[in-house]
Amino acid sequence: MGKNYWTAFAFFLMEAMSTCAFGTDIELLRDVRFELGLTVLSPVHGKKSVVGILGEVENSKPIWQLAQWHSRYSIAERDAEMLSDGSVRFSNTAKSITIGRGDSKHRDIILAVDSRPEYGGKLRSQGQPWPHLLVEQSIPHCPSISELAGLHFHIESRLLYADIFRLEGYTRTLHCAQVPFVLTIQNRNRRSKGYGDFLWFVVPIYDDRARIPKPHIAQDTADPSAKLIYNPGGAAYTDRSLHDGQWITIDCDLLPFIGKALETAWQKGYLADSRDLKDYQISSMNLGWEVTGLARVAIQFRDLSLKASVEGETYEN
Repeated sequence: MGKNYWTAFAFFLMEAMSTCAFGTDIELLRDVRFELGLTVLSPVHGKKSVVGILGEVENSKPIWQLAQWHSRYSIAERDAEMLSDGSVRFSNTAKSITIGRGDSKHRDIILAVDSRPEYGGKLRSQGQPWPHLLVEQSIPHCPSISELAGLHFHIESRLLYADIFRLEGYTRTLHCAQVPFVLTIQNRNRRSKGYGDFLWFVVPIYDDRARIPKPHIAQDTADPSAKLIYNPGGAAYTDRSLHDGQWITIDCDLLPFIGKALETAWQKGYLADSRDLKDYQISSMNLGWEVTGLARVAIQFRDLSLKASVEGETYEN
């Protein structure tokens, strides 16, 4: 076996190398079972300061970050509750995180939110920020979009419960509970005029307003970056609904949708400084709850994976 093969093999083992042989799928996500715990970020939106660690493993550093933007109840310093199957749970008034261990029934992670204390039991008003509960990580070794032959996404999800409180004044546009899987498609070429520019690419996992989440392609009005959100809708990925309370699997190639997202961005005037696919990579991802209404909700995930198939004989970052 040649040098390129062993270099690729080292990439998978160490997750620090960046060369792979032709025909090999690169797992872009690290610690997909959440075994190393989570670094907790401050609830102050955009201030990525670490305020704690949940489920810490001795002599290891968590890969995942837990974002709790706009929450009044930080979960950073909650004590662990050990469950009978070996899982560990952290909870407070407004949220809980359960990390499954081994083959427990709670694997791989459960994210739960009760937004009623966050809003003081009142419906959110126009312009008011909303609480998030997201797991996220950077993706430092992704090939460029032009080098990809495919991008295989797999996730299994189950809605555990969803109590939605539609008080007087409720509107669908302002009040919901939803779970997107979000990739940041970003210009990572330092020599490009558009270096750092990006769009949000969304796989909608759950939305309480529709059995199959609807498409949403528009400017992000909630984030100061004002970038394009490209969400082709749930029907692009599955015809099944989490509303039924069963395990739902999404298993598909995201690359054609990402190509369409970039084309749409250019047509709408976004990413104006570069139309070269070689400049763009997946730089990060996040997954979890955004709750803009009054709701008590929980979702479970397992077997998360995002694998890049590389075009050409070798890839070197």
